[in-house]
Amino acid sequence: MVDNLLKVYGSGGVSRRRVLGLGVAFGLAIGATSGTRLAVAQPQPALSSCPRNIGQHNMMVVGARSVFLSHLPMFVGLCNDRVHFRTEHRFQLILEASFEEPRTARDITRFYTRDRVRHSDIRMYSLQPGENFALAEIFSPPASGEPRRSFPAKVFRGHLERGGEVISELSGITVRIKRVVYAHEFRPEDKRPEDLEYILFGAPDELFLAHRIVTPGDFDQLLPVRIPDQQFSGADLSQGLRVVVPGRRNESTGRLRAGQDNGAQLLRTDAQARAIKLQPLRELYFEESELAIPPSFTPPDPPTQEERDAGFEPPIEP
Repeated sequence: MVDNLLKVYGSGGVSRRRVLGLGVAFGLAIGATSGTRLAVAQPQPALSSCPRNIGQHNMMVVGARSVFLSHLPMFVGLCNDRVHFRTEHRFQLILEASFEEPRTARDITRFYTRDRVRHSDIRMYSLQPGENFALAEIFSPPASGEPRRSFPAKVFRGHLERGGEVISELSGITVRIKRVVYAHEFRPEDKRPEDLEYILFGAPDELFLAHRIVTPGDFDQLLPVRIPDQQFSGADLSQGLRVVVPGRRNESTGRLRAGQDNGAQLLRTDAQARAIKLQPLRELYFEESELAIPPSFTPPDPPTQEERDAGFEPPIEP
């Protein structure tokens, strides 16, 4: 089982780049410990609403056995009320999902997992929804409605905004949402933690870390991890457990890297902390330029030094 993980991970359309949104505005209030609640769910004028909510929410895809989706977030700027970031992408959201054939609802997730094993040199897989919607429909629907549990999409081998290739068997699928692992709206008043923090998620036999994003200038990172001498149940991992790396600065230069074992604290929902050891594997995704205000995109903007060193960005031409 571990050998299979090591084999995989080792030691088009309207994109977020246009940052355009039209439609219904949802006002959200998200507590640090109490979860998400819907504060307002009323139609607003399409062009003047702030924050925006309706958009195309592209996502990274990770997992060699299961499917986990991580929304690609941004900050962009503030609304006039100074209490919301105006973009529809102001959320960090992690989902567990499966892929279905739209006409028959037949599970075709195996086409993704098979492709991932066959192309173990490709670290990034991504997903583009086939329709625009508000992320709040997934994790905090209006009181009168049911949460969104599916949407059409296509899956790319590589980053869909940087020349990724559509996987033919997954060019027109239904994404079936199995559960929401983690959902957080960025708030201007939040302060970045001093110590490095991650969200632990995945399945008992396949664990991942996502850097916990809090403020503009933060970074997005996804990587598989092994945690020796620890067993996690599906119920444990359904909570999106927080992991703190004490004494390690919460900056992109200090992020976890493959081959660098680290002691950490696992923060459980019952407020008890458990000492664990992290053994990070090969980084699957890293991004910081798009989380700045204003965001920049590669191409045409040059990547940061950390992005170049991570190997996801093309080198700057002399």
